[in-house]
Parts: sequence; C-alpha cells; structure tokens
Amino acid sequence: MKVDFVRKKRVLHIIDGFGAGGAETWLLATVKYLKTHPHLNLQFDFLATGGEVRLFDEEIKEQGCKIFYVKYSFNSLFSFRANLKSILLSNQYDAIHDHQDFISGWHFLLGAGYMPDIRIAHLHNPFNFVNNYVVNPVRWFSYHLGRLLTVALTSKITGTSNAVMDEYGYNKWPFSKRRTNPAYCGFDVNKFAYNSHGKEKLCKELGWKSKECKIALFVGRIGLQDNDTAANQKNPEFAFSVAKELVSLNDNWKFVFVGYKGNLGTSMETEVKSAGLADKIKFLGLRNDVPDIMSAADVLVFPSLWEGLGMVAVEAQCCGLPIILSETVPVEAIFCEELVVVKKLEDGIKEWRESIVRISNIRYNRADYAFKINASPFSIYNSINNLIQMYTP
Repeated sequence: MKVDFVRKKRVLHIIDGFGAGGAETWLLATVKYLKTHPHLNLQFDFLATGGEVRLFDEEIKEQGCKIFYVKYSFNSLFSFRANLKSILLSNQYDAIHDHQDFISGWHFLLGAGYMPDIRIAHLHNPFNFVNNYVVNPVRWFSYHLGRLLTVALTSKITGTSNAVMDEYGYNKWPFSKRRTNPAYCGFDVNKFAYNSHGKEKLCKELGWKSKECKIALFVGRIGLQDNDTAANQKNPEFAFSVAKELVSLNDNWKFVFVGYKGNLGTSMETEVKSAGLADKIKFLGLRNDVPDIMSAADVLVFPSLWEGLGMVAVEAQCCGLPIILSETVPVEAIFCEELVVVKKLEDGIKEWRESIVRISNIRYNRADYAFKINASPFSIYNSINNLIQMYTP
C-alpha cells in the first residue's frame, strides 16, 4: 500500500529578537497553534538579528522551532551573509518572512543566490523605528536604499494593516506592485474571552474591594529596553497623567499599568508613592495573565502616538472591555464600535478622564464579544490560514 507523505512547508522568519512586543507575541501564539495542529504541515524557524537571547526564546524552542542568532549590523555584513547562506543551504526553506521594515531589502540582498522564490517583507510599525533610526546621513541612505532593495528583491509586501502600508507609501508605485493583503496578527480568541472571576481575582491580589472599585487599565511598554530616551509610541506619560487625575478626583477608581517598566516606570512608581497614591495606581510589570486582567478592568486606556494596528485594542474588544483610544489607531482595529470611544490627544487629560467615567457606566454583555472576534481576521485560525495563502506560490 502506497502512503503519500506531505512534506512540511518550512518558513524562516527574520526578526530582531523575541522581546515583549505585539509581533513577537503573535508569532509565539502562532507556533503554539501550529504545534497543536500538525495537519497544517507548517514549520517556522527564526533568525534573530539582534544576536542575543530574549524573553520568549525558550518558549519558542519548546514548540519545535529553531532560533539562529546572527547579529546584523553595518560592521557585520560579511559574517551575516556567510551565516545566512549556511542557514539557507542547510534547511531548504520554502519562504522567507522578514519583519524588519526596510532592512528586509538588505537581508534579501545579502542572501541573494540562496533565497527561496517566496520572500515576504512585513511592515509592523515603521514610524517608531524610522523616527529612532534615521538620525544621520548614513542611516538616511541605508533607509532609502533599503526600501528600493525591498521592492526589487521581495516577492510580496504585507503589513499589520492597510493603514500602515498606506502611511508608509506602499500604496504608490513601485511598492504597490509588490503589495498584498495585510497579514493581521491573530490570537487565541478563547484565551481572551471574558472571565467573570477576573475582577475578584485581581482585587484580591492588590488588596482592593472588588464590589466597590472601578479599574482603568493601560497595557504596553512603559520604558524601552534598548533606549529609555527613545520615543515610546504607547504614550505612557499621557496615560500616567490621566491616571493621577482619575484616581485623585474619583475615590472608587483605580489604575493598573501592565508592561515592561524600565527607567520611566520606576520613576512613575516613585512619584506615585510620594503623592500618596500607591494604593490606587499599580505597576504590575510584565504579566502572563493579561486576559484575566482585561476581564478585571472596566476601561482600557490606549493613547498611542501611532500604531501599526493596535492588537491590545482588538484583544480588549474580544473581552468586551470598553476602550478609550487615540485617533492614531487604525480603524481596522475597531470591530465592536459600541465599545470604542476615539479621542484626540489634544482633547486633554480632563476630557479623557471624563470619557473613561462615562463609558464605564454603560452596561454591556461582555461574554458576547469573543464570538464577533472569532469570525474576524484576528482569530488565530484565520490569521494562520492567511499566512498559508501567502506562502503558496
């Protein structure tokens, strides 16, 4: 009896490293799903151009993925090419999926002659990267030439949203000829479904009375691991100003920050203690129970300066959590309009505070919203199927 063997499709993803960002969280969720659904016949490996171990590396390896640590920098171009050549020849990948903006073009150039036919450049949130990278003439040249190399050497250009690709100019020639549909980051909808015990659990941990308090939530990096002086797109300073006014003027309100603290977060904690607000404003750092914390919260505060998409906002909607977000967040992230209030940052702290209080008084059946997100492109199932189509010639 003849048995047909279907070879796994192998894809090499090129990233900086597995920090605590949205793209990394999505990739981790994706490989976990692939491990539990082997019939999809899709294998991911990763090339980490930061050259060092990061937060999620061990968890990624536990899913059966390889991570190659190959430092990419101006001073390491020849060694990078040699290592990339060796990786490509040894593993016979069907596709390369590069997540590093215009640097994708340089990677594809250095791998020329050994690359598979399917080469994808993926934009996540280029504004912050460009603003913090293109700071001198050499880097300006690297940026613009890298963009041209990307369109010349890639087979497809995608992004976390149509908005980010449009904003970056990829709706215009010559980039438009390589552009494909967005690769929306997906997540496990069941994991983010509303948990009615979430508030009781969090309040017990923090010493609050769950029946008496309301909780506003900020999820995102506060300080930046690589450079605490760089611009932080999540705009934690604005959220902190809102938090101080909200809890000072409303006795029953609390405010929780979840995300890497860094120097800025530590400074904020010190200020909170000095102001006598330590019982009302909490900094929880990195957590692995964000879905439960979202279930505990009454409002998500999302005042980003810019976003490629804003996955935290989508996850909050899955949980039925009302959101106050800045107008810089792409409309593609809004699936449940009744849960979302869009504000300008220029409206000021007082207007944001009042909007938080107003939307928290509206009653929603929070358990209903996971179903809506499950049918969207943001469910992990739909997200992976979209990738499979991209990896198909």
